[in-house]
Amino acid sequence: MARKPKSVVDIDKEIEALKAQRVAALEGRADQIGKIAAKADLTTLEITDAELLKEFQAIADRFRRKASASTPANT
Repeated sequence: MARKPKSVVDIDKEIEALKAQRVAALEGRADQIGKIAAKADLTTLEITDAELLKEFQAIADRFRRKASASTPANT
């Protein structure tokens, strides 16, 4: 039996539900990273948000390079 194609309204509802799930996942991950930062005693340092952001970006770049180096190139 053929399935009825989804309506645009149904697709829009799915998109909104996925957006809400994405926001929740990002907030959960942010909480987790915040807890790790607190465990590392970053909360007691006298460091500006700009300096801390720069260091977090450097960490992210390092892990991105490591991930891309371990992924074989498509040829």
